[in-house]
Amino acid sequence: MYRKRQEINEHIFGTIKRQWGYNHTNLTGLEKVNGEHSLIMLVYNIKRAMNILGVQELIAKLKNWKSPYKAKMCFVFKVTYFKHYIATLETRLSIAA
Repeated sequence: MYRKRQEINEHIFGTIKRQWGYNHTNLTGLEKVNGEHSLIMLVYNIKRAMNILGVQELIAKLKNWKSPYKAKMCFVFKVTYFKHYIATLETRLSIAA
């Protein structure tokens, strides 16, 4: 089982650590380190997809991708932004009064 894990899983971390020079994090705290690690993994996956599919095919697939999350995330972002904006306005109005 260990050898199988080495073949599949450890190669990714070895590439990131040795070839890319990512052997420590620049941030502290679990949430920040998880965010930084997620970005590194995203870049690894995009580079891998570019190598497997080619850049032109990857761009074509991304343009045609119908994400069920895109509309939800846009809505959540707008609601969150407007809630923050309204709270800021209310604070400014209460200070001005």
